[in-house]
Amino acid sequence: MNRYFRKVLGLAFISSLIYLSYKVYFKIKGLIELNKTLPQYLENVIGEKPEVNITYTLNKYTMSVCFSKEILEKNKDLETTILDYISDFYPMLKKNKISIELIEKKSEDT
Repeated sequence: MNRYFRKVLGLAFISSLIYLSYKVYFKIKGLIELNKTLPQYLENVIGEKPEVNITYTLNKYTMSVCFSKEILEKNKDLETTILDYISDFYPMLKKNKISIELIEKKSEDT
């Protein structure tokens, strides 16, 4: 009986480890795809291609999106546009775990 319990416990441990790895893999894969497609989407919608930096820490996603000052002043609802895009095309990333930072792009005067 002890041997049977050990086998069942080992199988449960391995299957839960595989399941968690599967979920983390799809989250990271979704973040990589989002990092590639979000700048193209925002360029089509707004007209300027931003610089996007995504950081994943445990259960929190931090997105830094850099736009020029004019774009930030004209479009006040950029955060909702980005969150709507993520919820439509990347449902594996939870909306409530994402924080978006809109950063003004520094102009280079040369």
